[in-house]
Amino acid sequence: MKKLSLLFALILCMPFLMYAQPKLSKDFTVTTAAPFPVVDAGNKEYFSDGTHVVSVKTRGQNVTIQKFSIDGMKEVTRKVYEEWPPYLKVQSVLKMKGKLYYIYASYDKKGKYNTIYSREINTDDLSLGAEKMLFKSEKKIIPSGGTGGGFMGMSIGGTMVKVFKSFDESKILLSFRNAPKERDDRINFDVLGFYVFDHDLEKEWGGNVKMPYTEKVMNNLAYGIDKDGNAYMLAYIVEKKKFELFSIDESAELTTHEMDVDGTMYFSKMDLFENSAGNLVVAGLYSNGLDFKMSWSGTSAFSANVNGIVQYTITKEGEVLSTYNMEFPIKLINMYKSARAKASNERRESKGKAGIADLRMQNIVTDDNGSTVFLAEQHFTKRVRSGNSYKTYYYYRDMVITKIDKAGTVLWQKKVPKSQMGTTGKGGMGVAYVRGKDAHYLLYLDNVKNANLPLSKVPAQHQDGRGGFLTAYKIDDATGEVEKHTIFDITNVKDMKAYQFKTTRIFEVKDNVLMVEVYIKGKQDSMIKMELNQ
Repeated sequence: MKKLSLLFALILCMPFLMYAQPKLSKDFTVTTAAPFPVVDAGNKEYFSDGTHVVSVKTRGQNVTIQKFSIDGMKEVTRKVYEEWPPYLKVQSVLKMKGKLYYIYASYDKKGKYNTIYSREINTDDLSLGAEKMLFKSEKKIIPSGGTGGGFMGMSIGGTMVKVFKSFDESKILLSFRNAPKERDDRINFDVLGFYVFDHDLEKEWGGNVKMPYTEKVMNNLAYGIDKDGNAYMLAYIVEKKKFELFSIDESAELTTHEMDVDGTMYFSKMDLFENSAGNLVVAGLYSNGLDFKMSWSGTSAFSANVNGIVQYTITKEGEVLSTYNMEFPIKLINMYKSARAKASNERRESKGKAGIADLRMQNIVTDDNGSTVFLAEQHFTKRVRSGNSYKTYYYYRDMVITKIDKAGTVLWQKKVPKSQMGTTGKGGMGVAYVRGKDAHYLLYLDNVKNANLPLSKVPAQHQDGRGGFLTAYKIDDATGEVEKHTIFDITNVKDMKAYQFKTTRIFEVKDNVLMVEVYIKGKQDSMIKMELNQ
């Protein structure tokens, strides 16, 4: 009887045993570091010089700077700074030409204005340089829309200063939105701040610029700066159904340039940057329209059904030199879809509307040879009624990575599957993109059931906060060939358990070497190094 009970229990456990020990990739050597005291912080940034890693962590009025050796995997030193202006809000930790700057804002409640400062971080001894005031706003700064090439800003505590670098890292643009004079979008004209600095953060020019249209009429899509210190902004003018390029020079005067671009398409995000030829490049995802989605629970939302990627090369006067429209083929759209979804996409394709729902651009990387790599990821939320309240679920799904040459020809395009769901925001979900020497790496946490799953199959869903295996898609830069690698189990990394894991804490320290910082309990953190075997 006991033998039968044991056998029955073993049969019940077999599905779990099948997934318990997946084959780990031999392409990566994983090393763990000695634990060190934890630093609790909402914002953590990491920077490498090839020998050491410097981390900058901000929590309230405390800023902790740590230094780690890459080879020895040890914390070399740390310093904690607590003396800051009131209401410290970090805006960016910026690396320019080998120098590291901590850019932060302070809010004056009585005067209702922000002051933006910078302090250089000495990466040798972790000392801070003298506080330098970059500018003082006339009104309170509030978050604004739009992105752009070299965007280094972050939104924290409701304050947002966008920080952009020129492609040669000789100029920096700080842009922000002043609190509106009027609350009614129909009559309010936005006043945006534009301040330009050199690579040593010495001010070249700056001031407030009143927009030529009301908020209701225009949508801010992207910002950028060129090597000469001129600022640019891309806007969509709703009434005209036209795109306009705004240029702002050292006189802080705005000049508008109407662009000959199809205004019927919908853009959720664009990037704007100068290329090596001195022209401007505008790139992003486009949709032929928005879909209205109604869920079974009664909630509704608009969803961008993304049809492809578009890239414009324009002069600094807004003249369109070239347009590359890279529409997603139906075969790519239908990958990892049910038979019902495929049939629906086929019907939509006949009307030119088939696309990938909720796809969002994550990275745009341009090489010296003029080729560009685009990485996009599906992300959406659902609100489900539970009793008298609603619960929000966060989903991070498939990824699309595309490479084009300087002439706009698609060299390769791949859709790779991923399925993640959580209930506490992003958590440990999403993707970390790392550009290797000869390949692109997409790293994410996956369900153990998918460790040995072929690329052609739909993966099982990974639930955030329930362990997971760090997985990497390796995409060959020349051919686009995809390999899947299971790197380690976060619940047992060389006999160490990671209780907190975030893809935002994965960073490249040198060619083919990655590191990630994790929390291992007992008020301790640790570093994990992943080295690609040659």
